[in-house]
Amino acid sequence: MATRETELPGVGTKYTIDLAAGDQLVLVEHRIGHWEIARVESNGEALHVARMKTEEAAEIGRILSRGAVRLEDKRKQMLFEEFSIEWVTLEAGSSLIGQTLQGSGIRVQTGVSVIAVLRPEGSLPSPPPDTELRVGDTLVVIGLRDQVERFLSTYSLLAPEA
Repeated sequence: MATRETELPGVGTKYTIDLAAGDQLVLVEHRIGHWEIARVESNGEALHVARMKTEEAAEIGRILSRGAVRLEDKRKQMLFEEFSIEWVTLEAGSSLIGQTLQGSGIRVQTGVSVIAVLRPEGSLPSPPPDTELRVGDTLVVIGLRDQVERFLSTYSLLAPEA
């Protein structure tokens, strides 16, 4: 693999990367603030791939700079395809306020498990069944996607926006 850098007077800088398959990847950084990417096939035919803003090119660079991508264990991938984790903060007026985890019936009614209760004074991982729920508690729940949706609708809770 060879990479060449060429100044394009009045335009910017061209970077040419020779790929193993015989093609070339050509990136042009324009002085006016955008990038262009093209693929030049081994027969010389140039295919314009994309024109991007500087921020978009930077994002691609960030992704590619991670190096070799490690494939996830298929069991982990399956876990995150089937399961959902949500963080939900209890507001004043929630029917869960003042109840214990066990007394609330969250698991029995919806199937989700509360795996943590986050509080300003300290978090409770694997909270015991007698944990009393308070205004401002953030519940971390896990379950199958439909169970989490059932939990959110049963208790009229909305998942926080990302």
